[in-house]
Amino acid sequence: MNQKKLWVGMSLAAVLAMGAALAGCTDKKETPAASGKTDDKAPAKRGDITVTMYDRGAVPASEGSYEENRWTKWINQNGPVNVKYVPVLRSESTKKLNVLFASGSAPDVINEYNTPFRHGVYEQKQLLPLDDYLKFMPEYQKLLTQFPQLKKAGTKPDGKLYEIGKLKEASPLHVFFIRTDWLKKLNLPMPTTAEEMMTVAKAFADQDPDGNGKKDTYGMNISTYSETALNEMFGDSMSKSQISWGIKDGKVVRLWENELASLSFKKRLYDDGIIDKDYINDKDGAKAKQDFLNGKIGIYINSSVSWFDFAINDLATLKKNAPGAEVAPLPYPKSQFGQFTGAIDNPVQMTTVVNAKAKDPEAVMRYLDFMMKPETGIKITFGDENVHWKKGANGCPQIIDPAKSKNEVGYAGDYEMFLTRATDKCSFVVNQFNPDVPEQKAGLELYKEAQKTYLDPSRQYPGITIGEHMPPFPNDLNVIHTSLLKDMTDIYVKAIISGSKYSPEQAIKDAQSAWDKAGGKQLEDYMNKWYSENKDKAFLAKDVWDIVKQQKDQFK
Repeated sequence: MNQKKLWVGMSLAAVLAMGAALAGCTDKKETPAASGKTDDKAPAKRGDITVTMYDRGAVPASEGSYEENRWTKWINQNGPVNVKYVPVLRSESTKKLNVLFASGSAPDVINEYNTPFRHGVYEQKQLLPLDDYLKFMPEYQKLLTQFPQLKKAGTKPDGKLYEIGKLKEASPLHVFFIRTDWLKKLNLPMPTTAEEMMTVAKAFADQDPDGNGKKDTYGMNISTYSETALNEMFGDSMSKSQISWGIKDGKVVRLWENELASLSFKKRLYDDGIIDKDYINDKDGAKAKQDFLNGKIGIYINSSVSWFDFAINDLATLKKNAPGAEVAPLPYPKSQFGQFTGAIDNPVQMTTVVNAKAKDPEAVMRYLDFMMKPETGIKITFGDENVHWKKGANGCPQIIDPAKSKNEVGYAGDYEMFLTRATDKCSFVVNQFNPDVPEQKAGLELYKEAQKTYLDPSRQYPGITIGEHMPPFPNDLNVIHTSLLKDMTDIYVKAIISGSKYSPEQAIKDAQSAWDKAGGKQLEDYMNKWYSENKDKAFLAKDVWDIVKQQKDQFK
């Protein structure tokens, strides 16, 4: 997931999701830990390190830049080392990082969600094993003891620990939202099957649901990431970064039939004018989001839901632009392959590696330890008490002014990619909302409604596991995988936009032919060997549901 948990911008929900212990967080004075001081008579010498971070374009001009803003200044003034941040565009991060490693100028700390990339630089022996340096990271040592899944996920085939990760809430990540006011206006029932959803979506596109006398609405949206969510309705987990795999009779298999079904559905959406004809150029879904906020999309596929931000900010914008708009989560309709849920936000997420050429590994570890401290997490995640937040009746921080927090704190989470948030009830989505505020109460109810169906273990999880826990291919096989993924994506896009000239059935045949010629069987053999050897110890779909249950029981 992703891969899903592929992220498209740091929102307030991510800012508000923080799993550090919050007891005693009302004291505004810096603790010795937060100020970078210790009880030692001779503090460690300050080092100088470089750290990558995602450039999501989220820093307002009034705040500065990713290299220099209130948070970089605070970290350098209060932390134990001098940090220079190196922003890399989120959409081109792996490309940029590959260039930096090839040139020998990669920063000391690499924050990157892409699992194949991290595995690739490991195979190139460009990563530092961390076992001997954990003594400088007591905060992470505690997590490894409390959550052994982190150590398992961060350990490479040579038996050494290379990756740092975090525990997160297993919340719904891919969600369909439907305009229920449009359903009422057109006298349509809530769709429960894929075919019913197609009928509703076509009505939304053709029957002027906004009543302006123009044919200017779309039934649905798809783009690079939301297309992945739509695939999941058919059990097809193909994404921008991953070919679709499934388990049948104890073997790993390619899901050609599922891909044919999802491809045929998307082609109908395109041919019937239900989606934007220019969807292929909406790479990050920004155009679709704007159309939704302007009241022009009936079924909005949100491929990376930030719940607080969506409920408080996005819906407020929608209702301003389209008075009377009402939205509800639409459970994934049933397809011929059964009923699935959307991707769930990866609860065990590896994020960070260290350059083997780092000149001062101890300084790197002391920086990471400082950033993981509860006091630091509270500060960067929520901002200043009584300025950005106050303690609510449930003992958790509650945002005073969402717009102010989004502007001044919303981007800060990009500096804390490795911060574990799933250790305290206050980090969970249900505790981010203040039920005394009508808009937030409505947002809380929206999230709880989504939880009922999107976190229902009776539904199938699409794919073998969350994308980030799929086994990375060795470099030689990854070349085949990358080439095939591009070829298949191009073939499928051609089928969607070519009308009657190129059918989905022919596209699947051509994809299968490309698969055979390029060595796809090598990928199948590798996947089956991996599954045979790791099915009892790998993090699979059943483990996702186990964590969902554990978290529900822990924070009822």
